[in-house]
Amino acid sequence: MTERNGKNPDRTRSPGEVGFLRTVHLLGVGAFSDLCLELSPGLNVLTGMNGTGKSQFLTFVRAGLTANSRGVLSNHFSAIVLRPKDPSVLLLHRSDTSRRGSLILEDSKGEYREFVLHKGGRKGGVSVSQENADRGSGGLRRGSVLSFPDESESWEPLSGKLRPSRSALVRQVEKVIPGRVCFRNGSLWIKNGRGWSRWGQVSPASRQLGLLSLFLRQGALVPGSILLWDSPEGVFGPLLLGDLASLCLSLSRRGVQVVVATRDYVFLKEVDLWQKDNDGVRYHAFFRDDRLDKICTESSPRLSGLSRNPASDALRSLLDRDIERAMDSRWSP
Repeated sequence: MTERNGKNPDRTRSPGEVGFLRTVHLLGVGAFSDLCLELSPGLNVLTGMNGTGKSQFLTFVRAGLTANSRGVLSNHFSAIVLRPKDPSVLLLHRSDTSRRGSLILEDSKGEYREFVLHKGGRKGGVSVSQENADRGSGGLRRGSVLSFPDESESWEPLSGKLRPSRSALVRQVEKVIPGRVCFRNGSLWIKNGRGWSRWGQVSPASRQLGLLSLFLRQGALVPGSILLWDSPEGVFGPLLLGDLASLCLSLSRRGVQVVVATRDYVFLKEVDLWQKDNDGVRYHAFFRDDRLDKICTESSPRLSGLSRNPASDALRSLLDRDIERAMDSRWSP
């Protein structure tokens, strides 16, 4: 299921050995006037206040990685980045003078994909073209991207092709679900000690983990693959966020590059507590610089290294208020 190193069969290859998405440059698109972010080959955690572009960053990355130059790129980008019925002009930065933007994805081997967005026509639509459609983008594979919380990923081609796996990682996922995903009469089911449950009867968290287990069992998530996960706290309760943090780190140790966007302090701290010194975790804080009127970032290998972390600030504020209330209650007559 995972690619093995010939000299040591017990060690999976890191994404650094097979290539990984290293740099994302967003110029004049979406919420970004000019943003260049360097990613870690392992686990990347994006954090920041609402409206700082974390989710949109993931959608642009996904759109660029999964784009097919033979298709209509403007429709592809609009379907992934924008909400239904939103005009394509929203793909470009809000500046009134902005009529052109670009997205550049570069991997660790120097291969890249560059997309140029143009505003034109009376209706103000946006066209998208790929500058290097025929060269230098083979390392950024179209089939190596898995994104959550998008549950529209097609599982039908996997039917009948799943093989039993005793992989420790698959067992780790199934323990959190809890249960094993199975095909029964052409439909997805989850089987555990309580019996059989239809796909629609289980929680969104179990469905997301179930899809993850399917891709692991069919060998889709191999070294060099990319997993994008937006706001997992929306479906995972606080008690499950520790398990999710451990899973993301386990995937990254097996060569899967993981990028998670979150505002949740529990998930941030769970990653901080689970990570090892050689995991290559990188935290990226997104924030708006009012002086420059643009979204900027700061990065650190440790959560404590971020000077801008609204989740930590909110927790400190809660603790201060709780202590203040306790002190007032203690000393009041």
